[in-house]
Amino acid sequence: MKNILTFALSILCTTALALAQDASGTSAKGGSSQMGVGARLAVGYGMIWGLEDDWSGGENDENPGGIDLELGAVGRYEISSVIHFTPELLFRYASYSQEDDLGEREFNKMNIEVPLLVRANATPKIYAYIGPQLGLNIYDDVSLKAMVANKGVGGSTMVSVPEKVEQAALSYGITAGAGYYVMEKLSVDLRIALGLSELYPDSKGRFVDLGGAKDISFKLGANYWIF
Repeated sequence: MKNILTFALSILCTTALALAQDASGTSAKGGSSQMGVGARLAVGYGMIWGLEDDWSGGENDENPGGIDLELGAVGRYEISSVIHFTPELLFRYASYSQEDDLGEREFNKMNIEVPLLVRANATPKIYAYIGPQLGLNIYDDVSLKAMVANKGVGGSTMVSVPEKVEQAALSYGITAGAGYYVMEKLSVDLRIALGLSELYPDSKGRFVDLGGAKDISFKLGANYWIF
């Protein structure tokens, strides 16, 4: 994992150097850089990985998973006709769940994420990209929904019990994908985002220990370029 992150960061540094050189050359020639701004919407499946086999205390120890959404702005700087620097500023919402004999555990979170991507254009319509991704957590909630017996009355009631865990404020990972221009300003892509930092490094909950937890998501996205 460290080798992958190092590789992605080296790409970013090389790109930054190329941007500086290109900007310098452009200024000397009196030209203008090829830049663009657009919007992105993506939906997919995400899950938590890296947990211990007995992390939940229940009999079913499958990885929590569920819907993963992102919405935000994308940028483009054309280093050359083949290589583009395409940073993004995204709002991400994820809602995962996992059921076992204890009940249903739910994970909900909202992040502000910044993928710093380098895109290579194989053809005018087909491209691939890779780069590091930074995240800032702005909301998280982990809870266990379980049936609790009603003393004296009989029967049972479904209650939601908050877990005493908090997600790390900052996270990092790597994002890679490939896309296709369906028309001049509209492209679609498939993406994988692999988290490399622990989500809950200090977790010591009443019912759950989330040490080692990281996330991974697979998304289908659409990008519309305003200019």
